[in-house]
Amino acid sequence: MDIWHRLGRIFRLSNLGVLIFFLLNIGLILVVFCPEGVTLESATPLATIYIVTVLISLSPLGEWTLAIFADAKEIKRKDIQIRLIPLLEIVYNKAKRKTPSIVSSIHLKIIHDQSPNAYAIGRKTICVTDGLLNLSDEEIMAVFAHELGHLAYGHSAIQLLIGGGNLFISGAILIIKIMCWVISGLCSVLAGIATRNFWIGVVSAIVTSISFVTVWLWTKFCSLFLMWSMRQNEFIADQYAYDLGFGNCLARVLDTELSTSPENGLLKVLFASHPHTDDRIARLQELGASYSRY
Repeated sequence: MDIWHRLGRIFRLSNLGVLIFFLLNIGLILVVFCPEGVTLESATPLATIYIVTVLISLSPLGEWTLAIFADAKEIKRKDIQIRLIPLLEIVYNKAKRKTPSIVSSIHLKIIHDQSPNAYAIGRKTICVTDGLLNLSDEEIMAVFAHELGHLAYGHSAIQLLIGGGNLFISGAILIIKIMCWVISGLCSVLAGIATRNFWIGVVSAIVTSISFVTVWLWTKFCSLFLMWSMRQNEFIADQYAYDLGFGNCLARVLDTELSTSPENGLLKVLFASHPHTDDRIARLQELGASYSRY
């Protein structure tokens, strides 16, 4: 795949929120760590650290690490392999014809969670839960088609990019919090020395509270853009499954099987980023799916 194709997958309208998310956080870091102005000398160390964390996150190591956080395991049971691998191969062959640039192999892992679901991680990993095995073959293939859509459009690779960027940004925010604690501590010491000056302690508490609330509000504000992009990418992956011929089946699975929030912590976060089920089914029906529950 040429570089322009790769860039085209990233600079899509659905990823606009991700780009805004990064620009906002990079702007915050530059303001905090380059208060006298951004120069080549001041920005180079920050850019180097940021690029290194992103490259690590996009490497196989980053994908492996994210799989560990998701508690994804290798599938060792033969009966599960015999059930899932042929179904994945059927859908993958369809996806390969539609998107020749899709990765040449898929790594399938399992998560021990009873809610039926699946998640694409990184560039070539699909994780399925124990609960997915309770679905029919057609339903499992519909879920695979959706996850392959994420891989084909690079959505899950962007998650790794977000993870690497967040590692750097989280470190920067931690430094900001430590600075707030230090300032608060100094103010408390001054308040102790000047015991008659009650207002020093009050000012210390106010400054610390404002700092923490500001960081929390900034994080939530930036996350709004990120969540918007993630929801748009879910619609795109649904359409990909529809294009592969699994629109009706995916709508049925969404309506009857995939509405339960998983127990796994990381999976809960990913599940929360999904659009409402009714919106996804309505979008599939607009595309031409004839599914009807009532």
